[in-house]
This record gives sequence, C-alpha cells and structure tokens, in this order.
Amino acid sequence: MTAYSKLFSVNVRHNYYEDYLCEDLSFVPTQNSSSIMRNQRLLYKAFATGFSLICEVNSEKKPLIKLSETKFQFGISLKLAAKFMAITNLNETTPAKEFLSNKKIYLTNVGLNPDLKYSIIDAVVGDLMSLNFSLAANSEITLRVNSLEKNNLVIAYDTNGGPIPSPYKIKKSDDGTFSKLLDLSKLTDGLYAISIKNAADTGNDLLSFKIFKSNELSAQPNFGVLDIKIPALDAAAVETKFSINFLRKETTWKYYVINQSGIDLDDFGLFVNDKSADGSASGNPVYSNYTFAGIPVPADDTDPINKIADAEIVLFTSNVKIPFFQKVKTGLELSKKDGPTEVVLSKNLPNPTAEKQAGEESRIYIYV
Repeated sequence: MTAYSKLFSVNVRHNYYEDYLCEDLSFVPTQNSSSIMRNQRLLYKAFATGFSLICEVNSEKKPLIKLSETKFQFGISLKLAAKFMAITNLNETTPAKEFLSNKKIYLTNVGLNPDLKYSIIDAVVGDLMSLNFSLAANSEITLRVNSLEKNNLVIAYDTNGGPIPSPYKIKKSDDGTFSKLLDLSKLTDGLYAISIKNAADTGNDLLSFKIFKSNELSAQPNFGVLDIKIPALDAAAVETKFSINFLRKETTWKYYVINQSGIDLDDFGLFVNDKSADGSASGNPVYSNYTFAGIPVPADDTDPINKIADAEIVLFTSNVKIPFFQKVKTGLELSKKDGPTEVVLSKNLPNPTAEKQAGEESRIYIYV
C-alpha cells in the first residue's frame, strides 16, 4: 500500500486579516523543480494559503527515493495585486530598503527555521542582463558578480567564447553613464549580488544590486521568487512548517469635511472624536484611541477636492498613523457644537479604502 508523508509546507500569514490567514498569493514551481518532484516521486499540493510538498514513503516513513540536498524554486504571483500592495508594508527594515513598483520580493529559508527570510531584489533576469547606471563623481568603476558561495563569477567572454576573469573595469560612456552587458548564461538559477566599487576597487560599494537569475521566471509577470533548499534526508520524513509573515500598512488618516449646506462654519465648531474603547481591554486590540486635529485646509494642500468642491472645507488629521485591518474601526464621530449643544452628524465615520491611499496618507471625504 502506498503511503505518503509531508516533507514541508509553506503557509502565508498576514496581520491585516483577523485570522492571519492570507489567500492572496499563488506559488508555481519552475519546470526544473517540477522535474525534480517527478523524479523523486514528490507531490505538490496547493491550498488556499500556500502549498505542501509530499513524499512517498516506505513502512519506516523514509522517502521511497533517498532525497539528497535539493533546491526548489517557485514563482510568486498575486491574485488581487492592487489590494495586497495597498494593505501590505513591503519595505525592508534591515537594511532599510523601500519596495518600489519595479522591485521584486525574494523569500528563502535559513536551514529548517520555520520563518522564511524576506528581502527585496532589484530584478528577475534571464541569461543576458543589460546594466546601466550613473555615478557622477566617478570616471571608472570596478564591477563584480558574487553568489553566496563564490565571489568574482565570470560574466563576460571573448570572441572565441573564452572566459574573461572578474572583476571588470568599466569606463564612463560619453553620455555620462556606465553600461555593461552581463552574460549570466553559465550561472545556475539563483540569487546573485552585483557589486560596484571605485576604480581602485577599494572601500565600500558605490552601488549594489540583488538579482535572481532564471530564464523561465524572467519571462513571467511574477511578484517575486520563493527559493527553498531542503537538506538531504535518509530518515523518517517529518514535516517542516515554513511560514511567510506579512505586516499591515499604516497611514495617516485625513478627513476632508466639505460644507455643502452653506452654513457659516464660524458660527459653530466641528469635531471628530474617537468614542471607541480601542486602546483598552474592551476595545479592538489592533487600533488605539485616536485624536484628530481640525483646521481649515492649508493653502499649500494639493488635494484635488480643494479645486473641485466650491465650498468651505475643514481638514481633520489623525495624530498618529492608523493600521489597515480587515475589521473596520468604529466609534469615530463627526459632531458640531453650537454653544452648549452638541449634535452628532455621523456616528461612525467611514474608514479609508486601502487602494485609494496617497503615499503615507489615506484621505476620506465627508459632505455635510
């Protein structure tokens, strides 16, 4: 009777969701990884929040085919890209690096540590990569390509196909830029670092780039790469449970209160108050109790509503950044006070739509 055991699984978690379960990513093994799976009699099984790799085992629960150290690579795609990008803080903290639209994510394991390591890479490239950059203060630079295992990899060849040894000296072009065609065809698929130093090849890098080389993945619109290395196994298979942990984004909330009624706002005060229990044991633990300072819209405020709305506007801004969370924040009240009388105009102000944020700000428009 055929028996199976999980070799490893990958689960995606995100603290934007109440249950932390994130169904926003899809993983597709590369052709080479799929071939390894077939040859090793491994089964790839996708599920809503990730996937499992299952091996056929004998009566002792050892893999039926002995597993040597093996690397599995997967392209990562997003099911709802706009939503995921809006709610997720993808910036790298150590070292600090901002995730920009032309970047990719790279996820890998460190041994059997369950938390997969996240980093931002500059590109997923094929066999040939055209590199072009500017360094105003330098007329010549030194370039080398390194992997985790080896430095000074060969990425240039003469007309006879012979290797030109690294590092490479590059002079500035007439247009003021440096350019180099990198021939990566002899390198195995994987992660590489491009180092740019001064002409003397001393000191720290002037520039550096992280790339993942894969002809297959470079031809696909991937969000990133998952690169997992599994050690050799000749014992009973025990599942390694890897996890990817994404963090929610935070923004400053700005309420633009547009006076459509024509009433002179100088006759009474408008207020936004947080009447929730958030920040206490009985409130939502994700949120705090916030304050909103209200002022007339500053003259230098560039929001289009200032040109569109032919009305007086009061701007209320949160005192701190507020996280995006699946469960909406309640208890934000808009009220007006005319002498001793306070009238609630809106009991639960709407939360911002994540996809409509503007940089570090989320803007909400309220008409009264």
